[in-house]
Amino acid sequence: MNRLLLITSAIVSAMVLMGNAHERMPVSVVSTSVATSLMEQGNKLIFEENGVSIVRLAGSDDSDFDNLYVVRMPHKSEVPLFAETLGKVIHFEPYQFALMRIDEPQKVEELSQRMHLEGTACGAMMRLGGDAMVQNVTAVGEPIVPVTTDLAEVRTMINQVSADRISTMIGELSSITTRHHSSPTGKAMASLLKEKYLAVAIGRSDVTVEFFDHGSKTPQNSIIVRIIGKTLPDEIVILGSHIDSVNMMGGSSSRSPGADDNASGTSTNFEIFRLLMANGIHPDRTIEIHGYAAEEMGLVGSQDMAQKYKAAGKNVVTMVQHDMNLFKAAGAPDKIWFVTNNTLDTFNTALGALIDQYVGVQWGKKALSGGDSDHTSWRRQGYVTSFPFEDPASYNHKIHTENDTLANANAMTQVVAFAKLGLAYLTHYAGI
Repeated sequence: MNRLLLITSAIVSAMVLMGNAHERMPVSVVSTSVATSLMEQGNKLIFEENGVSIVRLAGSDDSDFDNLYVVRMPHKSEVPLFAETLGKVIHFEPYQFALMRIDEPQKVEELSQRMHLEGTACGAMMRLGGDAMVQNVTAVGEPIVPVTTDLAEVRTMINQVSADRISTMIGELSSITTRHHSSPTGKAMASLLKEKYLAVAIGRSDVTVEFFDHGSKTPQNSIIVRIIGKTLPDEIVILGSHIDSVNMMGGSSSRSPGADDNASGTSTNFEIFRLLMANGIHPDRTIEIHGYAAEEMGLVGSQDMAQKYKAAGKNVVTMVQHDMNLFKAAGAPDKIWFVTNNTLDTFNTALGALIDQYVGVQWGKKALSGGDSDHTSWRRQGYVTSFPFEDPASYNHKIHTENDTLANANAMTQVVAFAKLGLAYLTHYAGI
């Protein structure tokens, strides 16, 4: 999970200086109501949260928005000194965000480390481009099979979910020294996963596995596993996770097992795919299982992918993100929480109905303070999203350290519950 994310407050409309007198980023930082007026005049909304919007003013260049980050600082009443040494603070909103320009990749990691030490834990950072975001999601995300319908195929598959298989894969991924996006082993992650997916898709001509190259944004590829829909192939149902890991106390080569964050989500999604293959599921809509690069560095892979899907006019019906499901507090019951930030409430409720029908664990809804994940990249483009998660108020505080291991987070019955939900989601929303 990622935690470096920002923008501003108060009504400020100006050409904001960046770096030197010749480098400007034309933005207006305004209330949401004022932003609506500005957009009617041809300006673009690029960020919105808690009633505050950042609007890109007409006439600006894409290059004006290079290396901009939204950095979440929910516990800060003023700009911390260390932030000013690592980049240029363009705007600060007390107890919310800082908008920063950070030109050096190493400084991005240093800021993440400091935010972790300051108690923001997951390093709330999102790389903010100049692309317009969709203010309101108008899509509904209708399932092919109503969530109130009980499917025998789902019941068969959920009884086959293997905690041992998921645990073994988490152990394998977390035994890699690091999956940092710029490390040799991090760069190899997409290839490792492609080999695994192809091994269980033998004989399926409707399955493809491909890399998504992000160019200069990150040396790590994302991966797309596609089951082509038999009747509605242009309608896409996505299940995502991020494939990188990070140790916020060290550099790109430091030990970062990332068992919970996010070998758990990646392994859960692989188990879901294995069962779809084993049971001969041929969906009506196209299913895509995504593994996103460089989430920990600001949702880099998913933002690139979501922007390009939107530009290509791809019809993404729904997107669900699996990022951390392996931890729960001592004595707590298994429970799936739907993060309310950047998700659609009606979709969360529909998935909750699938939990009641097939999974049999508790579920709830709760905001996530100071963090985010790849679903936000898709929400920014106007797609219907959900982010089922471990308890946002009691998450695993060993993430982003060398101690994020199976020994310190091993709620496997809870992980199985997430896998069952994922199977029900794909079957109902993609059809069979």
